[in-house]
Amino acid sequence: MAPTKLTVLLSIPLLLIAGLTTRTTHARPVASAASEPLYRSMPTKHEGVQRYRKHWNFWVRIGGDVQADTKRIWRDYDSAGKDLDALLRDVGAPRTKVATEEEFWRRIGLVWSWWQRKVRVDNQAFGTIKSARDGWPSAPDYGRYYNKHGKLVCAACFSKAHLFATVLGRVAYPRERITIAYAHHTEAGAPKTASHVYVAVYVAGRWYYIDPTHAWATAFPTFAKRRSLGPPKPNSVDYTHPFKITPVPGSRLAHVPYLGD
Repeated sequence: MAPTKLTVLLSIPLLLIAGLTTRTTHARPVASAASEPLYRSMPTKHEGVQRYRKHWNFWVRIGGDVQADTKRIWRDYDSAGKDLDALLRDVGAPRTKVATEEEFWRRIGLVWSWWQRKVRVDNQAFGTIKSARDGWPSAPDYGRYYNKHGKLVCAACFSKAHLFATVLGRVAYPRERITIAYAHHTEAGAPKTASHVYVAVYVAGRWYYIDPTHAWATAFPTFAKRRSLGPPKPNSVDYTHPFKITPVPGSRLAHVPYLGD
């Protein structure tokens, strides 16, 4: 089977994030009144029924929160340096634009595999990574820590999603396909307003959730068997219905997508 040519997210009036080119065999046309409904009500785990609308070939949440002011989150995202270059080389992915859907999925898998080998949870050590007083570690901060220790550390779920999305966005293009996502949960008796943070990616005509919190316990599937990656056993996190996203720098993603079939 020939590789599936990568679709590109473009800024197009009325679509706002993107119209994806119709060159992929996985793409569906824009919904019309004569074919598919343009609006849909979806039951969620913790927020009742939410309204979605069709946005090219996927659903987006009406009233979803897209975090636009991200300077504190993505400091120096596109900076270069020998330490960061060494980290990205260890991931094993070429830093070039992706040409096929299969290659995009493969690069996600390379980051997943690198994470399993080189990242560990250490709350105290994570606090020493960032060089600025406020905000989150920058890409160069991660590079310096990695060069010094030969590994990286993370803490709670946001730190995991932030590190994973930082590395993935540096080795997988276009970036409209990558975002941090936030969903509600009730784990360990938490209130329904509690949130879990993970990563979402667009591959071959749909969005998938990728949760690095569970990377150490989950093997990365092949492109032919691709699927969303969460906990080994289902839990209360409403992964498919994020209420908020934080796109990586360089992305024009302007809506919160539904992360399901």
